[in-house]
Amino acid sequence: MPLFHQTLLMQQLASEQLLVEATLEGSYEKALQAFTLNRTVPTMEHARAILDEMIVANRDYWPQLQHAWQNGEATR
Repeated sequence: MPLFHQTLLMQQLASEQLLVEATLEGSYEKALQAFTLNRTVPTMEHARAILDEMIVANRDYWPQLQHAWQNGEATR
């Protein structure tokens, strides 16, 4: 596999691994990092906006992230 394609796959894998860790740990910061690494998200500001919207929309499924977001434990 060409190095270019390998690198794209490794970046996507890292993004997905961080998102799993963020969910298991309830870590806003790791979730933000995961969204920022994702190639479909152009900037960290976009990543933060998307993540904040997803936390609100999925509050019943991500209680730890919702709690961290509401209590200002997440760096904004």
